[in-house]
Order: sequence, then C-alpha cells, then structure tokens
Amino acid sequence: MRKALLSLMGCLVALMAFAKETIDPKYGVGAVPVDENGTVCFQTEIEIPSSMSADECYQKLMQWAKGRFSMPYAQAGRILNEDAQSHRFIFHVDQLLVFKRTAVVADESRIEYNFQAVINNGKITLKMTDIKYRYEEGREGGGSRFTAEDWITDKEAFNAKKTKFLKRTGKFRIKTIDLKDMLFDNAKDFINE
Repeated sequence: MRKALLSLMGCLVALMAFAKETIDPKYGVGAVPVDENGTVCFQTEIEIPSSMSADECYQKLMQWAKGRFSMPYAQAGRILNEDAQSHRFIFHVDQLLVFKRTAVVADESRIEYNFQAVINNGKITLKMTDIKYRYEEGREGGGSRFTAEDWITDKEAFNAKKTKFLKRTGKFRIKTIDLKDMLFDNAKDFINE
C-alpha cells in the first residue's frame, strides 16, 4: 500500500511539473513572426465598417493613436510619418514594460517600437516593428540594450528543445506579445465603436 501511495505521489509530482512546463500557444513557437530579412514584424488586418469612409476611418484611427501614444500610456510618442491623402501614419513610441512590481522590487524595461497604420481597399493594416528594449537602465554601467530580433524570436527565447522559455528572454516575449495584442485590439474596438 505504501509503495502504491508513493508511486501515485511521484506520478502526481511529475504530472504537475510537466503541466507547469507547458507554454501557452499564444506565446509558443511561431508566435513572433520574422520576415524574410529576419526582422520581427507583428501585423494584423481589420475590416473598415461599411458605414465609414477611408477618410473617416483615418481620422478616427489617428485620434485613437494620438491619445494612446501620449502620456500616461507612453513616455514619448511622436509621429514619424503622416500622409492623410494616402491614409497612412507611423508613430514612434517609447514606453515602459512592467514584468513585476512590488514595494521592494521593480522589474521593468523600456520598449521602443514603430506603430504603423495603412488604410487601403476597405481594410486597415496595423504593424508593430523596429522593436528595441532598454533593460535596467538605472543599473551601474547603464543596463542592457537589445533588439527584438536578438531577444524574443523563437531562436532566442526558448531552450534548445523549444519546451520552455529562457528565464531572461521569455518575459520579454510574453510582455511584447501582450502589448501587441492590446494595441491591435484597442484600435479595432475604437474603429468599431
């Protein structure tokens, strides 16, 4: 009886360890798209509501972006390119990614990226590109600076077997994907209001 109970407990511990190791598919292999040049580029398309013209959609999306990429959401957000006739814009954004914050510890990083919107043929194409991180800037020596290509791709974020995240890079991958999802979802919701 005792051997059976110990065996059962061992199986439960192994099962719990295996369950803990599984990665949510949202963040798993292939979740960070890399183009033919090896550049990380998140992209989505949104249908324009049939009651809205391209000009109206552009103005509404620009209104959302100006609000979203200003304080308190972003440390700095500036328009790099704006073309109302072609219905396209690019914002350069600098904001904070918070991994963990307690009264004693603040684990966070600055993230910079370009957010692009193009309205064409009844669709909005949103892109998040040129992603860079500045981690632990307050540390002696200035902390670390790196690009998404060097930090959150499948090659950089996982162990060799691709079964679990590397401790240092995995949290960047998760928070970047969450940020991308939030931006794309907020833009879509604002357009469809």
